[in-house]
Amino acid sequence: MTKPRISSLTTLAGAGIAVAVMAGASMWVGASPSRVEGTVQSAHPSQVRLACPSGIVDPFETTNVAAGTTWSSLASAPTSPAPASVTGNGGAIPSALTLAGQGGGELAGLSAVGCAAPRTSQWIATGATISGADMVLILSNPGTTASVVSIDGYGASGPLNASSRQVTVPATSSVSVLLAGWFPDENSLAVHVRADGGGVAAWVQASLMNGEVPQGATLASAVVPATSQTILGVDPKGTSLLRLVSPSGEAHVSVSVADSTGVHPLPGGQATVAEGTTLEMPLDGASSDSSPIALIVTSDHEVVAQTTTITLGAPWVQRASAWIMRSNASPATPFTEATIPGASQLSAMTSSVLSSTPIRATSLATDSGVNATSASLLLYAPADAAAAAASQEETPQSAQPGPSATPDIWASPSPVTSQSGASQSGASQEAQSSGTSASTPGAVAVRVGGRTIYVAPGVPTLVSLPDSASQMSADTPIQAALVISADTAVGRMSTTWNVGTEGISAVTGSIRTIN
Repeated sequence: MTKPRISSLTTLAGAGIAVAVMAGASMWVGASPSRVEGTVQSAHPSQVRLACPSGIVDPFETTNVAAGTTWSSLASAPTSPAPASVTGNGGAIPSALTLAGQGGGELAGLSAVGCAAPRTSQWIATGATISGADMVLILSNPGTTASVVSIDGYGASGPLNASSRQVTVPATSSVSVLLAGWFPDENSLAVHVRADGGGVAAWVQASLMNGEVPQGATLASAVVPATSQTILGVDPKGTSLLRLVSPSGEAHVSVSVADSTGVHPLPGGQATVAEGTTLEMPLDGASSDSSPIALIVTSDHEVVAQTTTITLGAPWVQRASAWIMRSNASPATPFTEATIPGASQLSAMTSSVLSSTPIRATSLATDSGVNATSASLLLYAPADAAAAAASQEETPQSAQPGPSATPDIWASPSPVTSQSGASQSGASQEAQSSGTSASTPGAVAVRVGGRTIYVAPGVPTLVSLPDSASQMSADTPIQAALVISADTAVGRMSTTWNVGTEGISAVTGSIRTIN
């Protein structure tokens, strides 16, 4: 007689990495199963190598780089200049972020991006190649053999090239490509990056100039398409756009906002994205909160989703316009355990990169440097899907404002109403929370360092970050992001980093065996 046996399997998959855990088994006897204990087993990769971006790249001379600084869960102190890669051996899955930026000059801005496991297919949906805008694609190959990378562009009208553009990235090397040479005059550009061999990691640096006035620079990590995505850390006080791309098939997309009131529909958040096209959705009026919010993007076909936010900086020298700060946010990965850097480490890293001499000075003499820094931890426990849907259905349509006009944040948007600086977004520190009560229905206990924070489902919770690097964990999957800000001579800069390891995600399945 044969007995089928079911066992659970948890896998961390990405870039050929697999970690399996056998938690137990159920033996089917007749119509109902009976539980039998199994032996916990695990399989670890012998080595995990993540690629890291080197820093901010001069788009007019890509070998001229303002070096970033990197924190890694494997090191006791940040590494500066940023290393080309971070390697975990003996089963260790590292997590690492690179802070890069300029405290002034034409490329003023602050970015926190993750060191990433190489992928063979990934997307980027931010930036533009119109007049005044620069878009640098950064490809890094941490492997031991060269990789041929194929790049395809997509815009609002569809595919932009009949055949793929190709570039070879040598082993243990990086290559920077100016996308305007391949896809010029695009205001809503997305690129698909495919690589052979062991794959590559990819980021894009997007920047804009309005004549001689800097309009912000930001680094964005590549992402993969999905049907359900949560984007953390969107600044509700800024002007934001969500860019969507549907790689295969017409996608019907629904966007919701998670803020202090819970999850609710985004006004105008229903859209249809044609296959192979980009679509931009305005986020103005998404929330009245002052703290960072989250976006929940769901669709019937996989889509790529990334946001770009601009905020007002300090008045420009001639006081007819202002500096603009620019940032982006990408979907976060759920996790139950992670290592995070401490506030003191992030403060030192931020001060280091923003205090360096700008690699591209402004035409008029302007100040540079950093005055103060801060870092917080944004926690998010997903709301029950059924409850969230019911809440949205109960919202009267008449109470929902209509969609706002789509702002063109890549068309030299420097405002002229900033002379007093009073309208600067993010000019004050966001209010932090201590979490909700343990008795809140569905509250998730998140352990950060030596404290426990209870997070209400569907409510982004901004809490203080421990001073030193620490472990965080939860009994059920959560998402989290670091929110890092700096007050500089040119305005307040802000960036987010999704906690976890880019390119490596967890999936759950089961195995049936026959005895």
